[in-house]
Amino acid sequence: MGFGIKIIYLIFLLSFLTFNAFAEEPTPFGLILGKSTKKEALAIMKKEGARLMNSGYRVIKGDIINPYVEGFEFKNVPIENIQRATFWFFNGILFQIVYTFPLSMNEDEFYVMFENLKSKYGRPAKYVKPYLADGIALWRFKDVEVKLLAPWVSSNMYVIYTHIPLFKKAEQSDYEVMKKETSIPKKGL
Repeated sequence: MGFGIKIIYLIFLLSFLTFNAFAEEPTPFGLILGKSTKKEALAIMKKEGARLMNSGYRVIKGDIINPYVEGFEFKNVPIENIQRATFWFFNGILFQIVYTFPLSMNEDEFYVMFENLKSKYGRPAKYVKPYLADGIALWRFKDVEVKLLAPWVSSNMYVIYTHIPLFKKAEQSDYEVMKKETSIPKKGL
């Protein structure tokens, strides 16, 4: 292979590998993960006709909750075949959206959703076919990850948008709340 061909190949390879790193991060319903507030997200869901079904703080374990991580579950979200959408906030800032869809035994829904996401975000950084394993497709952007997940034994599949830095802060907050709550002596013991 000539030197010119090697250079062209190298340029193509670098541009292919860095496509998602420089691609615009996903903004479901115009929301920006890591920036949009709870008030903005709730207003958009109301405008879209979604119906709030549940809300509350994240349960860490048993009756221990994290008052800094709050979730809102919606039905009637205007996405084809969706069962529900859960929006998670850390200190009032959106860090994760979880869409739940039905999944049949033949897992055709996974392949349809995969093609839809692939046409929007390009080739995934990771792909595992849902055959005797969890089906996974993962797209990575600067601070946001989009994951299509079809657990091996499940009647649901998920599309999960996560702002990684804020997700890690929420996890750290869970750890700190848990540590604080479990270090308090229980009355009567």
